[in-house]
Amino acid sequence: MPILDGIEATRRIRERLPNASVLVLTGSSISADVDRARQAGVAAFLTKDRLGTQLVNAILEVGER
Repeated sequence: MPILDGIEATRRIRERLPNASVLVLTGSSISADVDRARQAGVAAFLTKDRLGTQLVNAILEVGER
């Protein structure tokens, strides 16, 4: 993302909308990134190598929260 990364975007979204559910789709599977994303308040963290059905299932799961 050109201005800020997804983790910072999540942090800002959750500050303004604490009940928002954020799903991160990323190319990174580095555990430090996963930890930072969870600390920022993501509801789910998926890597781009996941199957489409896994992405759909994650979206549906997050939507139920």
